[in-house]
Amino acid sequence: MAEKQSTGVQTQLKDQFVTAIVVTHDGVTWLNEVVASLSSQKHKIDQIIAVDNGSIDDSVKLLNKAGIEVIKKSRRTGFGAAVAAAVAKLPPLDDSGNKQEWLWILHDDCAPDRHALGKLLEAVISRPQVGIAGPKILGWYDRKHILEAGISITENGTRWTGLEEREHDQGQHDEVKTVLAVSTAGMLVKRSLFEELGGFDPSLELFRDDIDLGWRANIAGHSVICVGEAILYHAEAAASERRSVDVKDAILHRPLLLDRRNAALVLLANSSWWILPWVAIQLLFTSIGRAILYLLAKLPGYAADEIAAIGLLIFKPADLIKSRRYRKSSRVLTARVIKPFIPNRSIQIRTILGRISSSLSNLFRSSKQEISLASPSSYSDIGVVDESFDELDFPVKQSFSKIRSLLKQPFLFGVLITILISILYSRNRLGSLSGGAMAVAPASAMEMITSYVNSWHLIGLGSSSAAPAWIPIIGIASFITAGNPQIFLACLFLFSPTLLFILSYRAARKYSLTNYSSVFVGIIYALSPVTLTAINQGRLGTLVIALILPGLFTLLERNRGLKTIGWRKVFSIALITAVAGAFSPLFLLSWVLFQIGVVIYTYLNTSNWQSTEIAVIRKNFSDDEYKKRAALIFMPLLINIPNSLSLLLNPITSLREPGLSLESAGPLSTLLFNPGGPSAPGLFVLAPFALYLLIGVFSKDQKYSAISALLAISLAATISSYFVQGNNSGAQRIWSGPLILFAQLLALLLIFAIAERIIPQLRISNFGFRHIASVFTALVTITSMITISIWATSVGANSVLRANQEQVIPPFITDLASTEERPKTLVIRKTDEQLKYFVTRGGDLQIGNADVASQTPEQFHKAIVDLVNGVGGSTSQVLGFYGIKYVYMKNPADAGLTRTIDGIGGFTRSSETKDGIVWKVDKSHARVTFQNKQGQFFQVNSTDKSSKAYVSGAGVILLAEKYDKSWHLMLNGKPVPLQEHPYGIPIFEIQEQGEILLTHDGTNRRAWISLQLIALISTIVLALPAGRKRREVPLEELL
Repeated sequence: MAEKQSTGVQTQLKDQFVTAIVVTHDGVTWLNEVVASLSSQKHKIDQIIAVDNGSIDDSVKLLNKAGIEVIKKSRRTGFGAAVAAAVAKLPPLDDSGNKQEWLWILHDDCAPDRHALGKLLEAVISRPQVGIAGPKILGWYDRKHILEAGISITENGTRWTGLEEREHDQGQHDEVKTVLAVSTAGMLVKRSLFEELGGFDPSLELFRDDIDLGWRANIAGHSVICVGEAILYHAEAAASERRSVDVKDAILHRPLLLDRRNAALVLLANSSWWILPWVAIQLLFTSIGRAILYLLAKLPGYAADEIAAIGLLIFKPADLIKSRRYRKSSRVLTARVIKPFIPNRSIQIRTILGRISSSLSNLFRSSKQEISLASPSSYSDIGVVDESFDELDFPVKQSFSKIRSLLKQPFLFGVLITILISILYSRNRLGSLSGGAMAVAPASAMEMITSYVNSWHLIGLGSSSAAPAWIPIIGIASFITAGNPQIFLACLFLFSPTLLFILSYRAARKYSLTNYSSVFVGIIYALSPVTLTAINQGRLGTLVIALILPGLFTLLERNRGLKTIGWRKVFSIALITAVAGAFSPLFLLSWVLFQIGVVIYTYLNTSNWQSTEIAVIRKNFSDDEYKKRAALIFMPLLINIPNSLSLLLNPITSLREPGLSLESAGPLSTLLFNPGGPSAPGLFVLAPFALYLLIGVFSKDQKYSAISALLAISLAATISSYFVQGNNSGAQRIWSGPLILFAQLLALLLIFAIAERIIPQLRISNFGFRHIASVFTALVTITSMITISIWATSVGANSVLRANQEQVIPPFITDLASTEERPKTLVIRKTDEQLKYFVTRGGDLQIGNADVASQTPEQFHKAIVDLVNGVGGSTSQVLGFYGIKYVYMKNPADAGLTRTIDGIGGFTRSSETKDGIVWKVDKSHARVTFQNKQGQFFQVNSTDKSSKAYVSGAGVILLAEKYDKSWHLMLNGKPVPLQEHPYGIPIFEIQEQGEILLTHDGTNRRAWISLQLIALISTIVLALPAGRKRREVPLEELL
């Protein structure tokens, strides 16, 4: 039976007449193999016709020698026109039905396998409905790389293959499958169908003509298939810019421009008329997006191609109109029949993410490393872990074999130890964190990003202070955890010790330390007093600096002079520094001063530094190192503007860590590398860093590093003796954690570098002082590690930063935040030592609020002080004008202050619970109030930054916010002068009835953000690796 079927197929194969049409254009590089592949086909080709489009190489000569008929056309002839010229040379189509004629269309850079034609014909013979068939296309240089197995087009015009990045052929696409289209390289099409459809669209001279023909064939009622067992090798010379594109529509000979223009034309010409607006919008925004990406890759020419492609269709619509008319005659089915072939969004996103992941993996792989296709890549290939990580073996016969294997892998051992300690250490911090320096985080990342953009913050009595750049950084980073900052911060604090270990371990390895020394560096750094204090106290800024510092330190250590590194790495350092500076003003100021000091030192070492001539000075500063130092100084400042300006103008008063202010220890504790404060390790946990520096000073090879670390810790001790006004309280010591981190990391690297140098010497030398000193240092180090680990897993877990803490504000006051009136509540607490108070608008402080809160107006502060002193007869009136509706005193309440508030007048006790006492302020104003000439007050509805209403006559508009000159009011389209009330709130006197519009002008804020974005985007673009044009990709990478 099988023999009969085989005989039938062979008979049918004889009834197929195949004309191969080869279009050539300067393709002599590949043409020799193409001709050889055609002559070696197992199923002989009945006729070969070549069409040469004005080749200036030896293409025509080669074809003539091969005995192939050549039709000569001009260089500007399109691919479709060349094929049409060959078809026109053929005799009229035989309508007798004795022979089925096929056109086998080929490029001059594609070579079919010897079985390709036979496999194609076998597939179409058994499927009469098929009008077009194509082979599986593999790479010319890498002949296992699958280029295409059928093609489609996405809704935004992208050519879609559905393949993974650099997918290799393992027989997974050998089936026959129905597709939207196949490439013109190896396309087998019925001559009758080709002529019925009118051939290729004349408007598509090159690129995307294959998709268009397949689309039209499907709508005409024919099928298109890809035959996986038919193989063709394609060099893609035109698409990869290996030769010029000279067709008429190729403006400036730019293939990408022509490809994008034709992609848009295919979609617009074939889509149903009612979805054309949606398709056009998608194409426009996709082109803009791709143009931006090309600009980031420093390929402005490709970016211009994206925009120009859409522009060509907009300003030259005749081609589109003609193409849509061209399709009407052959359309049998609705355009919806091709919907199954269009990939949906989820598939596109998954494929894009997979390619990004693959690209990142390739980026981290060593360029010299040969990767076997038969074996999977290891984690060490992408630079995450040490090379020895993948060398684990587990002998099954030996006892304790797993433990021994673990001890042979110091990096893995360190990871497991830090994970175990982190879990025990963080047992009270599993949830939404707050306490210490950190306020509770919002549930949405967009809230943080919006608060950064806003010009007016509804915090306390209101503030127009610029939000620091670390707020949107946390917001953007929290998209890792589905846009929830609470989860992101909980994970960050939970895994910080392990992350710190990994990063410092990698820094030590790049510092040429051994695996075991690097593990000690990582563990000591991750569990040092300053890092644990930062975690316990919720000091987000110091924790981020601790994470950034090892990588930044490695870059600076390896490139001290900046002469040997390129500009891309300089801007990478500037970008990292800018992020670090956003979280720590102290770090940013120290960085700027350090770079300025290096510039001065370098200049003073020039031979003619004493010269005052402008020409000499300009020549001295023309060296690239000065320019790179300037970039390292100014780019971090610009990215953090305007906060960086405040830092430079008021360097001492601006040195506040992000979040709420906390007390810290003085100079002595700082010199011992312990910043102190609540929940910090006691001094009994003696850190060995001071001992390390003492040893380093007497070391020849590490002396300068030790002196640098000594200077850093001395500066830290000095500034810790200064007090600055905190974000939420009275004066507190300046927190010097970032400087301690720098000094301790430098101390760790230098001591283990010394250890690795002298240990071999100690083994062969007589017992002496160096042996004693080494043993003592080792004992101190091990004792410190054990002590700090025990402390972290026991007492240290009871930190001021905790999860799911109770709110200070009662629930019924919190619920008022959602009302239109938006009343404020004064939370007050008096102890024997000090008076504390803050104003809330319905809930506890959120992260970032303390950093943008402005100074309390003097009139408001005086009213509170008078209230406490029992002389505040007008206190309730002042509070009422500021919109304070409730006064809340949390238990334990001060009995004397309670009696004072009850008896002073203007306050009515509302409730008393176990949590505290609440008074209602009599005659409290709404946020926006209209006072008429008769002295009556009327509430005016408002939003966060504006209010629009109608007033019935002359009077005064009062705004229950702190005075700020950016508040503006328009009455009937005319501005009304801003005035300041004696109590310190903004007011506007209006003289007539009409429509009022109250707004806060955010022009200055938008200007600062624009400048920040320009600096940030410029730095990112300059730090990113430059993209390569397609013709710049070496052939070796295609192998």
